[in-house]
Amino acid sequence: MLTRLDKDALRAMLESQVQEKLQHDPDAVTTYAAKPVPERKPYTSKPTVQDKAFHKELEQMRADAEAGVIHTHKHEPLDKGAPSLRLDDYPDL
Repeated sequence: MLTRLDKDALRAMLESQVQEKLQHDPDAVTTYAAKPVPERKPYTSKPTVQDKAFHKELEQMRADAEAGVIHTHKHEPLDKGAPSLRLDDYPDL
């Protein structure tokens, strides 16, 4: 019948086996230098779709300004019968 060893007895048995192995063959264990801890890089957030669109539009505006292109807002013709929202319609705002 097998008897179970407690942890301390098992540790002692394994330690004695290692010591015996090292007495017969000193090169049995190879030690290596510890790997350096990697440096943490600072957190940088990824640009959102809105950020990308903003920068693209900004670059387009800069390119147009260098080329001398002037963009003016085109007013759509107002239909007299169609309802429209204008700030003049709300004088208290």
